[in-house]
Amino acid sequence: MNARTSGASFDRRTFLRGAAATGGAGAIALLAAACSTGSGSRSNANSVSLWGVTGTFVPFQTKVINQFKQLHPEIDVQVNQVPSQGTGDATSVITAVRGGTAPDLWLLDRFSAAQYAAIGLIEPIDELIAEFEDVPKEEFLSSWLGFTVGELTYQGKTYGLPHDTDARGMFVNRKMLRDAGVDLDEFDWQQNGPVTFDRVREVSDRITKKEGGDYTKMGLLPWYGEGWPFTWGLGLGASYFDQADSQMTMDSAGVEKVYDFYRDWADHYGYRAADTFIATYEPTGHPPGQMAFLQNRMAFMVSVPSTIQTFDNYGPKDLDWTMAYLPTQAAGDDKYTWSGGFALCMPKGSKKNRAVWELMKYFTGKRGQETYMVPATSVPSNIAALKDPKGSAKSIRFFVESMPASTCRPPLPVGGAWWDSLADARSSVLLGTASPKEAVERAQARVNPMMQTYSPFKLPKDYDEVRI
Repeated sequence: MNARTSGASFDRRTFLRGAAATGGAGAIALLAAACSTGSGSRSNANSVSLWGVTGTFVPFQTKVINQFKQLHPEIDVQVNQVPSQGTGDATSVITAVRGGTAPDLWLLDRFSAAQYAAIGLIEPIDELIAEFEDVPKEEFLSSWLGFTVGELTYQGKTYGLPHDTDARGMFVNRKMLRDAGVDLDEFDWQQNGPVTFDRVREVSDRITKKEGGDYTKMGLLPWYGEGWPFTWGLGLGASYFDQADSQMTMDSAGVEKVYDFYRDWADHYGYRAADTFIATYEPTGHPPGQMAFLQNRMAFMVSVPSTIQTFDNYGPKDLDWTMAYLPTQAAGDDKYTWSGGFALCMPKGSKKNRAVWELMKYFTGKRGQETYMVPATSVPSNIAALKDPKGSAKSIRFFVESMPASTCRPPLPVGGAWWDSLADARSSVLLGTASPKEAVERAQARVNPMMQTYSPFKLPKDYDEVRI
């Protein structure tokens, strides 16, 4: 959603791996050197600078800020659209901090907050809550979904306020199921709970077609879209970190099971043949509306609520689709999903005053979230907005009602390396260059030494709980 670009001379992997290798204290020292030039021109206490969203989301953000200005005409909000290269990419803000031009507020991927807090790039908000709020910190933060606050927690301190969130679900092409003679109610979340992985495989086999040796229609490709290792790991019982001894467990049997799952599906359909199918119907650089699902070529697709905006903007008017829960190992297993999203944080050098705090609260509070979330087809993280029927678009009701079953990724100080290693292991297994066991052992060998530089480390208590 919030893509940013940077002209910095070093990339985020180089910086983050170097920071992890030197340990927490060394990483902060590296950042301190980057901050040595001072905070620049920050003399106006009522001027707040914000690095916010870009692209099609700018009008929604602008409306929120205009509402805020009506309530606080004395506060001047300066917004810059500063693209980033993705999750864990801090090069643009590090460069700005070093040059004294960092914003007071930065909308960043919540999952990155722990690693940015670990290197001292962002500031905790605990003191602001104590100074400007009349209730204890825990009571104040209870206004947001628990796991969205958990993602922003590092070593007992909170490093921002949650903004939007989402969830993962299985989009279902009803036309393709109908043509294959499949009962539509079976894959409708309003009629039934999750189906099993085995049942999805059976239906995928019935739907899958070839012409001239090439696939022309397919069911589920579990590595497509939001089919990340963490997604399926939730349904397969994977665990990645041992709290008792601060060790990563990426080579555990539960994690290996995720890659066995990928390998089985890749062997069944032929990964390269399936990859050719995707390249045929979704070639590199394709326009947003050129999706296999929208062409009635792919029956199942794991994705997030913003996909519905693509359907509305680019899909055919007669597109017939619904949502289903992510498949489970056995009938009757609990529903599961996970949520990402963004947060407003304060980079090193922020004024951290009342003006900054008021904008931060409004942007992430009930009114700000309701204004933003409806047109953005995003899920509110503010509980009052989430519970209000006017707080989100009607088209994403599945995702809103999925919140009680949701969780988040573990807020590790090496989160970027953890995520990249899981994705790299998936590629190795799908391409056949490593067995599932070899792939997870490599991932463990890559990430655990980084994690040990922060040992002893404990994840925040109940960080992954919803607590609506």
